[in-house]
Amino acid sequence: MDPRKRITAAEALEHQWLKEGGEASDTPIDSVVQIRMKQFRAMNKLEKLALKVIAENLSEEEIKGLRQMFNNMDMDRSGTITYEELKTGLSRLGSKLLEEEIQELMEAVSNP
Repeated sequence: MDPRKRITAAEALEHQWLKEGGEASDTPIDSVVQIRMKQFRAMNKLEKLALKVIAENLSEEEIKGLRQMFNNMDMDRSGTITYEELKTGLSRLGSKLLEEEIQELMEAVSNP
């Protein structure tokens, strides 16, 4: 698929599939979320640094979409996502990650 033809993250967040009351698929995204989280957890410091560099070069639209996703998880509007907020956010997405896997992810993010 041509990445240039994909919708932006901001456009995806506005899609009726994601809107409250919209029509969402019954297919859980658990497997995709779980795979990505495990991949991130397994990355070494160089790989995580490379992702940081990539993130710093995202377009304004991509950043806007990611900021919206972050804000949806940051329930207390503290500017950080706690373990409980991550756990709740993933649960809303249909994730079935174990508590220890969520904790490992938090540790991987906190200690890059």
